[in-house]
Amino acid sequence: MTRRICEHEPAVTQVVLSRRWPDGCEQELRAHAEACEECREVVAIAALLREDYDHAREAIGRRDVPLPSAGQIWWRAAVHARAEAVQAAARPLVWGYGVAAACLIGLLVAGIGVMWPSVLPAFDRVGALTARFAPTADMVLATLRAQMPIVIGVAACLIAAPIALYYALREE
Repeated sequence: MTRRICEHEPAVTQVVLSRRWPDGCEQELRAHAEACEECREVVAIAALLREDYDHAREAIGRRDVPLPSAGQIWWRAAVHARAEAVQAAARPLVWGYGVAAACLIGLLVAGIGVMWPSVLPAFDRVGALTARFAPTADMVLATLRAQMPIVIGVAACLIAAPIALYYALREE
């Protein structure tokens, strides 16, 4: 679909944007704009754009809003692009820190499992001492001995999880 361009369209646009429509323009131009479909559309759209521009200026509170210089816009774009490049380059490192933290947690759990048999005799000695003082100490120590790997594992996760999250999410 091709759009027909009216020869009076630039003049109608100029009159509307300069706030001379409909009273401050020539009678011939107004009569043409009312008769021509393209010029009626131009009047409607240009009037909406002018109104939007006026509302934006009122919201800002100044009549003329200066644009920053081209050099300043370019500098800001360069700084923004550099920051995005640094973030993109650091993303694999963040994942690497997360994997390393998960491996560390796995090693801690494996180390606890390996060292657990050497810790059990200490519980037996403490149990022998406390058996004299309380008849229920053996029952408490047996429960503690059975649950200790779980307690140590949960404690290790509670300590290591925030550290791993910090390294994994510190860029965000």
